[in-house]
Amino acid sequence: MEQLLTAADAARILGVVPARVRQLANEGQLPPAATTVGGTRLFRREDVQQLADARAAKRIQAQRTKAARGANGENHV
Repeated sequence: MEQLLTAADAARILGVVPARVRQLANEGQLPPAATTVGGTRLFRREDVQQLADARAAKRIQAQRTKAARGANGENHV
């Protein structure tokens, strides 16, 4: 059975604030799996984790690129 998370729960996993989770949903980057009668959006844990992993990979790649530029003497201030 899939686990559904609130924006606050998803935010903790992603390392962002709940408002950013709602923004990601509005942008289509993290579609809600369900919406409660009261309008609360719920997100699949698997989707949240995939986005968290992708964001982490992107950060690592950016750090490697920055380090490579520094090693090549391309350090700009």
